[in-house]
Amino acid sequence: MKRSYPALAFAAVLLIFGPVAWRVLSWERSRPLAVDSNLAKAGEVLFMHEWQVNDPLCPNGDGLGPVFNAKSCVACHHQGGPGGGGGLDNNVTTFHVVKDDGATPEREGIIHSFAIDDEHLETLKHVHPALPAVSRPPLSDILGVAGRGRGDVLVVEGRLAALLPNNVRLSQRNTPALFGIGLLDLIPDQAIIANERQQRLRFGMASGGTDKLPIGRVHRLADGRIGRFGWKAQTANLADFVQAACASELGLGNPAQTQPTSLAQLNYKPRGLDLTQMQCDEITAFVAGLPRPKEQASPETAARAHAGKAVFNKVGCADCHTPNLGQVQGVYSDLLLHRMGQDLQGNSNSYGAQPTPTTPRTSSDPTGPLADEWRTPPLWGVANSAPYMHDGRAPTLEDAITMHGGQATGSAERFAQLSIAEKEQLIVFLRSLQAP
Repeated sequence: MKRSYPALAFAAVLLIFGPVAWRVLSWERSRPLAVDSNLAKAGEVLFMHEWQVNDPLCPNGDGLGPVFNAKSCVACHHQGGPGGGGGLDNNVTTFHVVKDDGATPEREGIIHSFAIDDEHLETLKHVHPALPAVSRPPLSDILGVAGRGRGDVLVVEGRLAALLPNNVRLSQRNTPALFGIGLLDLIPDQAIIANERQQRLRFGMASGGTDKLPIGRVHRLADGRIGRFGWKAQTANLADFVQAACASELGLGNPAQTQPTSLAQLNYKPRGLDLTQMQCDEITAFVAGLPRPKEQASPETAARAHAGKAVFNKVGCADCHTPNLGQVQGVYSDLLLHRMGQDLQGNSNSYGAQPTPTTPRTSSDPTGPLADEWRTPPLWGVANSAPYMHDGRAPTLEDAITMHGGQATGSAERFAQLSIAEKEQLIVFLRSLQAP
């Protein structure tokens, strides 16, 4: 006689699939992007505002500075409209100083391009006395010495300026576009974590942080949150990202981030906070409401763009530039850190008010991103955000692809082996990822 054990079978199914189902059901859900229109309108005014010393919009603080990189948000974020990326003239120079033994990082930060007066102006000489008194070295000079050792020459404006000290690393950061950034804030952490696991599974559970396979890793901040914003995924949410930018780029201290202290005048004391929490919320609302980029091609290029998307997948670009993440479609990023090779190093992860002390980083137990680790930048809107790479060293999309190293070496090599027609199709596809 056949026996049935429905209760036992149900219990077995629950035991096997219950934990998975519970995790799926308990995942954070993407919420509809709802931006308060009044906050966003007020934030647009602040985003476009040219800040001044003792600005009337900063009644409790000192306004602009004392050190800063721009006088307004839109001064850097302008390509394709307010909120876009910026050119090389908006680059910011970062530094990383290690102890003379070359092993233990000591401090890192940025050199602000401008100051309210000469007394507060930061220069490379404040990083190390052997360096020249220059605030805005061109990228071409930095690329000649970044991450290298004693004996490399720093050339400033065509003049031999100094030998780069062995314990100093210099790099630059280019201005990223902000279009659609509010949607990134709504992607569940689990969607980012799932991408990390999927990439590991694809290569037999190899560990993240490898310098060969395209396996990214989640950047977990010191407080346990998941980083998703910034070139190094150093910030967890949009509000923190905006407030850090207000402080570091404009010198506007706020409840979440104090304003920078000039390397030239470490004893400077601000009167108080420049921005209120309400003003920060207004700017965040405006940035969160910036429209998302669109994937669109003209009737004349539609067929080539469609073919180019297939080539994009064929060469492995989509391994890291994931088309969809969570419920956000067409973002083309996994928001994970990937190793990009020795030629694409940038040691400083600091985006705070002061030069920050750091602890040793290794690939097996990192306390922060390694020098060659970068968050996969979203490609939506890439057609309107030249130059490319973290420091803008690539003037064209084709240059950017060929410069990929480390975990992306395979994709760069496969791109090089494509026919001229296939390369052109891939570039046409990338050019269809338009700013709004």
